[in-house]
Amino acid sequence: MLTPLEALVTLNLIPGLGSMRIQALLEFFGSAELVLNAPEKMLAMVPRIGSRMARAIADWRNCTNARAELQCAADYGVRVVTLLDSDYPAALRHMSDPPIVLYVRGNWLASDDERSVAIVGTRQASPYGSTTARRFGRELADAGCTIISGLARGIDTAAHWGALDAGGRTIAVLGFGMATFYPPENAELADRICAGHGALVSEFPMYMRPARTTFPQRNRIVAAWSRATLVVEAPQRSGSLHTASLAASDYGKSVFAIPGPITQINFSGCHALIRDGATLCTSPAELLDDMGWNQAPQQMELFDTSEPQSSAPAPLSNDMAELLTALRAGHDTLDTLCTALGKGAHSITPLLMRLQIERRILPQPGGRFSPVA
Repeated sequence: MLTPLEALVTLNLIPGLGSMRIQALLEFFGSAELVLNAPEKMLAMVPRIGSRMARAIADWRNCTNARAELQCAADYGVRVVTLLDSDYPAALRHMSDPPIVLYVRGNWLASDDERSVAIVGTRQASPYGSTTARRFGRELADAGCTIISGLARGIDTAAHWGALDAGGRTIAVLGFGMATFYPPENAELADRICAGHGALVSEFPMYMRPARTTFPQRNRIVAAWSRATLVVEAPQRSGSLHTASLAASDYGKSVFAIPGPITQINFSGCHALIRDGATLCTSPAELLDDMGWNQAPQQMELFDTSEPQSSAPAPLSNDMAELLTALRAGHDTLDTLCTALGKGAHSITPLLMRLQIERRILPQPGGRFSPVA
């Protein structure tokens, strides 16, 4: 019998499934275990699945090995975090297609979300672009920002090194699995990041190799995790522009672009962003000012006499409150909940998924659920 973690990892291992389909399955069935035990005909009824993908899911025993995957992760010093875990990054939790599983080497902090800046750009960076990216990475990290990028050659590499120059924090979001490192010359950089300065993060299985489709998937995480995105040097056809577009249109984040010589094609993408509304940026101080991050930090009183801030969770809907009451009464499976509440599974499973994401209930082995005390 698979544990809830093993069941989620199994879904993540099925080729071609992806986070949006996994989320649809979880909302339909209520838990990963129930997905894996569902008959093929029922799987095919889920939106975005279809008969071909349903066959692949039903065949999971022959194409996946979650225990071997988790052992491989442990061998590489990688921990596995899922969307249902309390330490899942808050900035990613409310994406329309959040990664269901994250492989993590190093560590992220809750404070990484507060002043996070994605610094992105071309792999074929000019000396000017590399120098500028490293300077921005260094000065922004020195001002307390966490630098987020993709560990690729060029601008990404310079930005990560800049953050390390300042002794600051940086997160590298990878477009491949942790057991297939790329580019190889950045192994030292990766080790430095993980030695107390941040984390390497990937949603891809350990042995997934980089491909044309994996980097655009990676970009959405970079865009969602960052409060601001800075494009340093990019031609018109660049993955960096994809990241900037996602940041602005999908997540409502601020986008900045550094101008360059109008005769150099490597800056044509930056100029196009500025024409389309991105903020022209010529110094780290400008970005900090525009983001409102240049105010002096408030001094803490030695003895704080103010009223404590309430940390109460958002109020439950009537349906979710009713479901929680039934769970506490011992109706801890989908079948018994349907019977106790007099509702169909199609009504209950989305509530189960939402309660899990909000950390109000926990999945248990055997397709059971338990309320969080």
